Parts: sequence; C-alpha cells; structure tokens
Amino acid sequence: MKVRRFYIACLLFSGAGTAAASEGGGGALLQPEIGTIFWTLLTFVSMVLILRRFAWKPLLAAIDAREKSIRDAIEQADRDRERAEGLVKEHRDLLAEARRERAEAVEQGQRDAERVKDEILAKARAQRDQVLKQTEEQVEAGLRKARGELRSTAVDLAILAAEKLLTRNLDDATQRKLVEEHLADLERQSGGSTIMPS
Repeated sequence: MKVRRFYIACLLFSGAGTAAASEGGGGALLQPEIGTIFWTLLTFVSMVLILRRFAWKPLLAAIDAREKSIRDAIEQADRDRERAEGLVKEHRDLLAEARRERAEAVEQGQRDAERVKDEILAKARAQRDQVLKQTEEQVEAGLRKARGELRSTAVDLAILAAEKLLTRNLDDATQRKLVEEHLADLERQSGGSTIMPS
C-alpha cells in the first residue's frame, strides 16, 4: 500500500514538472532558473527520502530475505549432496562387502564340495578294496576247499585203486583195464570231463 502511494506521488510530481515546462515554452528548460533548480532539488531530495523510507527498506528487506533463502537453499543443497555422497559411498561399500562375502561363500562351497567329493571317493575306494579283499578271500577259501576236496578225493581214489590192485594180482592187460575202468568211474563222477590216461 505504501509503495502504491509512493508511485502516485511520483506521478503527480512528474506531471507538475511537465506541465510547468509546457507552459513556459520549449527553451525554458535549458535556461537555469533558481526556482526551477530549487524545486527540482526539493523534488529529488523528497523522492530520495520517500523512497528511502517507503521503498528501499522493504526492497532491501525483500532482497535480503531472498538472498538468505537462496543461501539457505544452497547450504541445504550442499548438505543434501554431502549426505547423498555419503549414502552412495556407503552403498558402494555395502555392495563391495556383499560381493566379497558372495565370493567367499562360493569359494567355501567349492572347498566343501571338493572335501565331500574326496570323502565319497575315499569311502568308495575303501569299500571297493574291502569288496575285492573279501572276494579274494572267498576265492582263496574256495580254492583251498576245492584243493582239499581234490586231495581227499585223490587220496580216496588212490586208496581205492590200491585196494583193488592189492585184492587182485593181475597181469598188465588186466591192470590196464582196471585203471581204465577206474578212470571212467572218475569221469562219470566229475561230470563228464575227459581224463586221458598217460
């Protein structure tokens, strides 16, 4: 409201000066007159005082307020930027930490998988060795048993042959025939495998 009054007063003074100049003719402005100089100075000083009282203080206050708000906004933007940079750095650090932990977890998983694989292979080898050993023992036991049975059978057969030879006192042809019969009996007992006399 005060600023509006100031503008109205300026218009009135400037209108009065223009009217006075138009009444005196065009050349009066170039000739210095004490009255005109006085009124011009008085108008100028009045305008400066009025401007100083009603316009400059509010204008300066508005400019100061605007400057302060701009300065505050810049400071707030700097604080926000610093906070954002801190958050970005923290985010990068967290991301690097997560990557490092993931790499360690993958490495640990690979080590664990390798260890489990080695354990499984060791158990499989031990079981294989145990099965091979048991198989060898069973084969060896079977061979021993077969040898024992073979010896027992051979002894029985030798005793039987000797008994037959002792009970008969025969010539070579009869002994040969007796051995061939005995070999045929052996062949029948053993499942049909052919035994050739020497």
